[in-house]
Amino acid sequence: MQMRWLLVLGCLLITACSNPGDETSQTKNSTPAQVASKTESPEATPASEEKKPEPPKEEAKPEPKQEEAKPEPKQEEAKPEPKQEEAKPEPKQEEAKPEPKQEETKPEVTDATPAEQIKTIIAEYSKAQGSLMTEARKMPGNKGRDFYFANLPKLQQKCGTDLNAVVAANADNPANFDAIMWVTMNMAGSDAGTKAMDTLFEKYIDNEKMANLCGVLAQGRMPVKNVDKKLEQLIEESPHKAVRASATMALAKTVKDETRAEELYESLIANYGDLTSPMTRGKTFKEAADNALFQLKYLSIGKVAPDIEGEDLDGVAFKLSDYRGKVVVLDFWGDW
Repeated sequence: MQMRWLLVLGCLLITACSNPGDETSQTKNSTPAQVASKTESPEATPASEEKKPEPPKEEAKPEPKQEEAKPEPKQEEAKPEPKQEEAKPEPKQEEAKPEPKQEETKPEVTDATPAEQIKTIIAEYSKAQGSLMTEARKMPGNKGRDFYFANLPKLQQKCGTDLNAVVAANADNPANFDAIMWVTMNMAGSDAGTKAMDTLFEKYIDNEKMANLCGVLAQGRMPVKNVDKKLEQLIEESPHKAVRASATMALAKTVKDETRAEELYESLIANYGDLTSPMTRGKTFKEAADNALFQLKYLSIGKVAPDIEGEDLDGVAFKLSDYRGKVVVLDFWGDW
């Protein structure tokens, strides 16, 4: 056995010392060497298998991108057909039909007298104004007030138009004056109120009821232009003494010139002192004019205060003139 191993080793030494470039000698005489090389270097076989680059070629196919580029849904979104349906203004035509309001008053007005027609129109206006006020009070804050004054001119315009139509159709009827006076006093500042005021001074300057208008003008609350000129016109042209006295009193309260106001009050005392009026609240014009003159001369701004006497809280007597030249605060009070 030892000899055999020695022979094998000798063969191996011979092959190792032989020429490495001689491939034929290696293949013919070194069969076990090839087997040994195959077993000792198993890395040669897997290296040849890893060099195959065929599978990545399948991943480079960009075919699904062509399907995403289809712009077909955009054509469906560009259809503006529903806009044509929104442009139909049919509901607006239904809201704009105010015909039933005219039909409510016309049949009754034709058979009624002018006075009855005027009462009906005024009653309808008062009812509509009350409904508007009720609706405005339900709104919070200033919204109700703004809503009321925004819609009130419409009611005033309709009422004034209806009353003017009755007046025009019955030119000589005595009820016309009441209608025009009502519009003047209740719609002052509006177009209907201004027109009614002009009508009063053009056609009814000689009416005795013009004294009622003087009382309202004296308050200075009506937004009427040229109030002084209108009152001067009543003083000069009215045939009624009560109207002239009322106009004089109203002008004395509204005029800004104090000298002119004093002259008017003195004229009341001299010419109409014994007359009474709702303006004087049961007093005569003389009594009302005397009080107004005293206030104008002594109690108006810039005038010297009249001297007064009294007692302070400690019972010490004093006069207001004792404090002349000093700042004094007067507190008038009473206990009933």
